[in-house]
Amino acid sequence: MSQRKLQQEVDKLLKKVKEGLEEYDLIHDKFQASDPDNTSYREKLESDLKREIKKLQKHRDQIKTWLSKEDIKDKVQQLTESRRLIEIDMEKFKTIEKLMKTKQFSTEALSNPDKFDINNFNKEIVETEEFQFIKTCIEELQLQLEKNEMIKNDENIDSTECENKISRLEFHILNLENLLKLLTNEEITKETINDFKEDIKYYVENNEDPDFIEYDTIYEDMGCEVKKETMEEVNNDGNLESTNTASSSVTNTPSKLKNVDRNAFPKKSKSSTTLLNDNISNDSTTKLVKKKETTLESNKNKEDSDKVSNIKFPEDMTQKIDEIIAADMANYEAFNNPLFKDELKYLLNAKRKLMQPYAKMPDTMIQQLESSLLNCPDSLDADTPIYYKKPLSLPHPTSVFFPNEPIRFVCPMDVQPQQRLSAENTENSNKINENNADEDNIEVNDIYSRTSLAKIFRKFDLDTLFFIFYHYQGTYEQFLVARELSKCRNWKYNKVDRNWYFKEVTKSAPDMAQTEEETWRYFDYQNSWLARRCNHDFQYREEEFEKL
Repeated sequence: MSQRKLQQEVDKLLKKVKEGLEEYDLIHDKFQASDPDNTSYREKLESDLKREIKKLQKHRDQIKTWLSKEDIKDKVQQLTESRRLIEIDMEKFKTIEKLMKTKQFSTEALSNPDKFDINNFNKEIVETEEFQFIKTCIEELQLQLEKNEMIKNDENIDSTECENKISRLEFHILNLENLLKLLTNEEITKETINDFKEDIKYYVENNEDPDFIEYDTIYEDMGCEVKKETMEEVNNDGNLESTNTASSSVTNTPSKLKNVDRNAFPKKSKSSTTLLNDNISNDSTTKLVKKKETTLESNKNKEDSDKVSNIKFPEDMTQKIDEIIAADMANYEAFNNPLFKDELKYLLNAKRKLMQPYAKMPDTMIQQLESSLLNCPDSLDADTPIYYKKPLSLPHPTSVFFPNEPIRFVCPMDVQPQQRLSAENTENSNKINENNADEDNIEVNDIYSRTSLAKIFRKFDLDTLFFIFYHYQGTYEQFLVARELSKCRNWKYNKVDRNWYFKEVTKSAPDMAQTEEETWRYFDYQNSWLARRCNHDFQYREEEFEKL
């Protein structure tokens, strides 16, 4: 076959494929819009789809043959795209074929009550904006799922990454279908869906981007997360019950009903079908909730028992302490001096109490620890084991204020003021020599700035610091970021409009009069996420700014 004739054959085939795809899509749309109760019409549409898909499969085989040759170089892209579209329609037909094989009230249909069908929902709910939005998202994710399932066997594609994408897409489709059911049953409000609408839309539109970061707890935050494994367990329970019900109903059916005309019975209305599906769905949802509660309780009991068994209680050190005290009395001549003998014995008895660990901590010490720096959740500084069963952690400052109560255990209680001042001066001089110029402005007496987490924050840029401050409200990290911005970066926080402000001082040129011009910038976290210059009418009011 000459090259010219081959090109003509390819063009003819591409034209036939285009017409076949258009015809298939037209019939497919009719099938989707048809009434599920109109079985004969849907069966006719299914046969038409089968006829069209067979034609397309023949064209696909021819395309595969041509693609294996090197004669057609300028048409490779068009042939590959046509083959891809045909395979998508083949997957659609498989779904329809499976749907038609499942009878409406068969054992299989009743054992899968959570199977998604748009025709089972109330028309008033279907017409709402929230329902249409979720429906559109489901359709888009299903197309993405079909695309990933077709390319997962491609040698040029990372199969592991593709499987992960397919798993996440199935997870989101399952939860979005569950959202529609909850919306229909009025178990979730439209306001909740609208609150998370942008997050759902972001996943649907951007999940294939290389730098995409998934919000993987979106359905958990909405309070309606469903996992595929859990639903399969519920469906398996439903299979057993529905099989027993179906078998008993078949056994109890009189034989004389077999020859009765089907038309003698009134056709089951659509509303009754919806009611049946709703009841089954509610039963399965109840089972799901009960199963989840049972699992959570068992896991919690197991965790509690593990915690109790793993607790490390300190050993009794009475014998060891007696040996230490006896050695002290033998080695130091001061114990033989009658002037100091009584006082030293009193000191040793006090020392004994300090050296002996507590089996149970006193309440006063627990209260002191709860408000001390030891309570800070700085994992980089926490290298000591947990000895006590009672948890010592409490919520940390939820605002950018300092805690009202001073931090204890920074200096020993028996240190004299002169000794403390001398130690602080020595530490200050060491700090000045070790730290670089950026850290000179940090107060040496600032306990929080010495933690490892605070030191890491000094390396962050402003964008990162502002992100942590505005998106991690009420956390210890927000508290440290506020201190970093205020003390190290010279930003000021306005309590009224919740913006950060920075004062710029512009000095005049050397040949001009010595003047300084002050201008203010603020960080626009609501709109542009940029530092913008304040208007000329901006006035600095000290009472509006937080003192950090």
